[in-house]
Amino acid sequence: MPRLDDPSTYRDCDPSRMLQTALDLPRQIRDAWQIGRTAALGRLPGPPAHVVAVGMGGSAIGGDLLAAALGERLALPLVVVRDSRLPAYVGQRSLVVATSYSGETEETLAAAAEACRAGAALLAITSGGRLAALATGTGGAVVRVPGGLAPRAALGYLMIPALAALERWELCGPCGPDVEEAAAVLEEVASEAGPDIPAPDNPAKRLAEQLLGRIPAIYAGSQDLEAAARRWKCQLNENSKMLATWAAFPELAHNETVGWGAPPEVSGLVSVIVLLGGGEHPEALRRVRLACELAFRPAAGVQEVRGRGKGRLARILSLVLVGDLVSIYLACLRGIDPTPTEAITVLKRRMRGEA
Repeated sequence: MPRLDDPSTYRDCDPSRMLQTALDLPRQIRDAWQIGRTAALGRLPGPPAHVVAVGMGGSAIGGDLLAAALGERLALPLVVVRDSRLPAYVGQRSLVVATSYSGETEETLAAAAEACRAGAALLAITSGGRLAALATGTGGAVVRVPGGLAPRAALGYLMIPALAALERWELCGPCGPDVEEAAAVLEEVASEAGPDIPAPDNPAKRLAEQLLGRIPAIYAGSQDLEAAARRWKCQLNENSKMLATWAAFPELAHNETVGWGAPPEVSGLVSVIVLLGGGEHPEALRRVRLACELAFRPAAGVQEVRGRGKGRLARILSLVLVGDLVSIYLACLRGIDPTPTEAITVLKRRMRGEA
């Protein structure tokens, strides 16, 4: 029996049930939408000039995906900050969305405190901790989400409440139908790529097998999918404990394509995954195809993964879920637990001056 079709593989390698948490993303999204719709947000002091989403790691990717999903539907700029410092323009006309699943992320706490000093409106999305206390104590809004997960496994809780808040504050149009479509599409993906589906019929298992022993290069077919490609890369890092890289068209056609002139013993270790949303402009799709044909020939393999759904949120999150599943299956193929991130834990401990 193939390793990924053997139930004992998951009992041995995934005691924290990261795989099941990933498959539960449709339920998490629906739950997070209701939490965001019913949270006590209050009113903004005035129309903001921009939105600044602050976070680190698994808590930051929600901001990237939010900006990508809303696109031109958001009538004001949304920027993502992965740092303890905020841009100089943050002030009384700013809305700062600070996201930390634990509520204890030092960089996010520092940026949130700076936002309060600058007079910005603050929305905290967290399971508790000092971030919730800071927002409450300074008159900001708090959306409390369930705890107990690895931050990267709480994507629905860290992204969707912000979408609900923007809708409630009338900074974007109605999003409920998009959220429900995304959840329904994710249910389809989960039903086709879960552990009970044999590897020959399971696209996520097949892709994990093809990536084993390779360095994945995740390429977004358009700027709209940059956040999904970044999510793939981060999940491969944290779940699979593998090096990975990401880039996006059309920019990579102006630089990274040349890098494929590296010696074959280097480029031959890399497998390319191209993420497509299904609505690419013909000229953009032609650019992707030409790059695959001309530049990526030395790669160990080139695969395409297509998003599903009519709405942008569904297409992006369907790509995200496939990537999450691939990363967990890869961990199990390597015989390692996808949940622990020991290198991050040790680094944080050393930064605090602990042994």
